[in-house]
Amino acid sequence: MQKKKIFTALLVTLFFSRTVWAENSIKFLDKELIKQLNNGIYEVVTPKIESSKMEYDRKLPFEKMDFKERNEKYYSIGTAFFINEKELLTAGHVFSPMYFSLRKQFFIRDAAGKVYPVGKINKYSTIRDMLVFNLEQYPEKIRPLTFSGPLDVGDTVFSAGNALGEGISYRAGQVASFTDEREYGKWKDIRFSSPASPGNSGGPLLNLAGEVAGVIVSRANVGENYNVAVPISEFSNLTDKAEFQLRNVTVEIAGTDETVIKDWSFSLPLPAAVTEVAEKSQNSLDAFHKAIAAELTEKVKEKSFPLGPRFRDYLRNQPIFQGLAALVPDIDFKQWTAASYSMEKIPLSAVQNVHRGESLHFDFQAIVEKSPETPLKDFLDSPKMIMDTLLKAIPYYRSVGTEKVRINSFGEPEQKNVWNDRLGRKWTTSLWFSEHNNFFIASHCLAYPKGALCNVTVKSASILKLNYFDMVKEGSDEITIGYEGEVDDWVEYFSLGKERLPVYFEGAEMVREGSRLQMKLKDFQIDFSNPKISGKSSLHLHLGYANELLLAEDLVRFEIFPQKGSPAHYRIQPFFAPSPFSQENYTATWDEALHSTGEFSGKVINKGERRIIHKTATQTKKTLTAFDGQKIEKLFTVGCSYKTAAEEEGDIEQDCARFFQGVKFF
Repeated sequence: MQKKKIFTALLVTLFFSRTVWAENSIKFLDKELIKQLNNGIYEVVTPKIESSKMEYDRKLPFEKMDFKERNEKYYSIGTAFFINEKELLTAGHVFSPMYFSLRKQFFIRDAAGKVYPVGKINKYSTIRDMLVFNLEQYPEKIRPLTFSGPLDVGDTVFSAGNALGEGISYRAGQVASFTDEREYGKWKDIRFSSPASPGNSGGPLLNLAGEVAGVIVSRANVGENYNVAVPISEFSNLTDKAEFQLRNVTVEIAGTDETVIKDWSFSLPLPAAVTEVAEKSQNSLDAFHKAIAAELTEKVKEKSFPLGPRFRDYLRNQPIFQGLAALVPDIDFKQWTAASYSMEKIPLSAVQNVHRGESLHFDFQAIVEKSPETPLKDFLDSPKMIMDTLLKAIPYYRSVGTEKVRINSFGEPEQKNVWNDRLGRKWTTSLWFSEHNNFFIASHCLAYPKGALCNVTVKSASILKLNYFDMVKEGSDEITIGYEGEVDDWVEYFSLGKERLPVYFEGAEMVREGSRLQMKLKDFQIDFSNPKISGKSSLHLHLGYANELLLAEDLVRFEIFPQKGSPAHYRIQPFFAPSPFSQENYTATWDEALHSTGEFSGKVINKGERRIIHKTATQTKKTLTAFDGQKIEKLFTVGCSYKTAAEEEGDIEQDCARFFQGVKFF
């Protein structure tokens, strides 16, 4: 009896399951209909571009790629379909004309692989993500698709399009739901379960009759079939003007919660060439980014760089570092820091190095040294030489199939621009294109002892017309520099003259004759001899911001290390009266410097493994009148530091006194 009940239940279950399956089975498109549809639905492709300038360390192994990939001459980027004998409809983001791209040519491709160049854009809307275009040449057989009426939840639909770049395919599913359009809620998007892959964008969502119910615009997360199409009824709302809108375009200040968020809109009459639509929309979006960035700057100018009172307080005691550091305020603009990073030394030879470090606003920073036989001026005049040297130390690869091929050179830059920041520093910006992946490489370099100091960006080309270069230039004022180099490299650096040197170094002079060093800077000159001084001696010049001027460079610390690698050194350092917000230890240091006591008494002081002699140059005490009328006290100190090891047990007081006597302040 028990077995009979189980058997009966199993029959009922099987019958019920088969009934449900029958009621929910999805029908498929007729084969003859698919043949007709294939004359109306096409891939959208753009040619693969290869740089004629790039140099690789070996031949690109295209033969290692699979058959289709190594023979493919185009990137498949989407799908389009004929809506009449002369026009095709696709998703607007397939072209995305408002974003800069190195890929400027578009074609449709049929199943036989023949391509037809896109002509003009006739209708366009970012809101509806629809774009209508015509062709310069047309296929022989064209089968325009017809539009359907509204769908219901549960209706069978097909995602037709170029799935994964493998040509046009048809995949079945059902209408899952209708949801409000995300940005404005102007219509109900179609949510459907038919698979949609990269390349399906712009393809038609078809009903069983092969009619267009919607335009596929996005796909769900990997592993989900819950994709989105804009109902074809929205096509009737397209006009003879290109309609651009982006919501919530944002600019912000790092470290703070200060932002400006606005919507961008733009229109232009159609029809127009793709290049014209791209150029005008990109220029508009670029100008919009500039405008809201300027609005943010104006919004915070009374508390931000360089006017903010707490920023001016920060200037009383500025840090030192090697390379580049970016100013960062806290959330309320009350505490300022210089974001600096340690530099990794990468030897290229016994006499040439590259030093690499992180960067707050760029991909990385680097000190790129020239080879000994190359004049500094020639090195700085050749962005290619600088970048080629950098690539020797920091590998950059191109992926070809499963292999990585190292790039030896990007060639000569597409653009080179020399410009001055508001601190009077001379920058060289160079731009290279990486056509195969639609990226760019930009270097922003300053002259540096023995080479160039650069910020480097490697990013998608799409950001180039989003106020990129103006942001770099405006942000450069908020970058401070620590210069370090050997004496003979400094001599060559100072010989560059006004064409390359920052305003702060104008009039600077440096001569070394054997162990005698003569040097002139803005505030002092040095004439000093030491048997350990040579062309290999190390000189550090750390610059920051002037306290009394709104925007100018000034000395933070000067140091010379006679014997390279030894911590023993001579120092000249300015001090400024602390502000009410200065830290207690700095206030105590200022008090000692002001009264020539403690560490600034001129006496030998033991500091563990070092012995120091620091004293105040009392004749340098002065009161500055800042640009805003504020009075600021300033003085200079001079000092010497020695190891406590036996080889440093000479008469350090006399040695330090000779250094003090060799310094003359202006």
